[in-house]
Amino acid sequence: MPTFGWRAAKSAAQGFASPLALACWLLLIFLPLGAWALPSAAHPPHTLELQIDAPEADVVQAVQAVSQDPILYGTYSYEKEKILVGAHPAEASRFFGKWDGPGKVFYKVDDNVLAPRYFAETGDIGTITVRYVVHGVNPTQTDVRIDAVFVDARHGVHWSEGGVESAEYGAVQQQIRQLQSLRRQPQGNESSSRSSSSASGRQEYGEATPVSTATGAVSAEQELEQRVSSLRHQVERRVKADGAQLKSAPFQSATTVEKLPANAEVLLLIVTPYWYGIETDNGHHGWVHHSQLEPLP
Repeated sequence: MPTFGWRAAKSAAQGFASPLALACWLLLIFLPLGAWALPSAAHPPHTLELQIDAPEADVVQAVQAVSQDPILYGTYSYEKEKILVGAHPAEASRFFGKWDGPGKVFYKVDDNVLAPRYFAETGDIGTITVRYVVHGVNPTQTDVRIDAVFVDARHGVHWSEGGVESAEYGAVQQQIRQLQSLRRQPQGNESSSRSSSSASGRQEYGEATPVSTATGAVSAEQELEQRVSSLRHQVERRVKADGAQLKSAPFQSATTVEKLPANAEVLLLIVTPYWYGIETDNGHHGWVHHSQLEPLP
């Protein structure tokens, strides 16, 4: 009797354990496949993270403006359209999920986009999502992190190779420059209005207005030319040799957007220790290693 009961219990236990064991084996088999098929949103392969010399409030305002811009920057590298429009801001992203790190997060989304170039192995229509994270380091410096991903209609995940991130970062920097310029503008207007008022006052009371001599005019013109030349040397560079590679991201392994001719002048948008984010004379954006550029003569 005890022997029969033990065998019956053992058989029942085996009958119960078999489906459970099968389910466990299926989980062990398919869970890793799912993880391999969908890259983790927590660790994008080509995150662009740089530091801007501006207060966090200014950078937040600039990033918010770019995220609300219907143009998706960096779109010169797309196959079907030179400029992708129709992007819209979003408060959250189903793909990226909730941001748990420090700083403020913004999103820009472009739906029903044809498969873009320079996203890994794309071949369908889908949605591009750009994520911006802004985090103040100190009162005058702010970190900006940008990621871009294309999710196709079959839920395939294709990470940007860096072209969109760098172009969006350039747009953010342009917004910051415009903001800083607007802040300086009222002071200049006030100064010029004071000088105009002073000049009109002198004329009203019969005071003679000094006339610049020819020598003074020439020296002022020379000084202006020197300032313009100085600014050009600061923000422009020249390609050293023919065939310099314009990369889609600041990595040697990144896709080459185009090859630049010797002596071509480019505009500096982003400066890092080893790579320069530039704009070419035909409006293309990308990255060039600092060793391939030289100051203007």
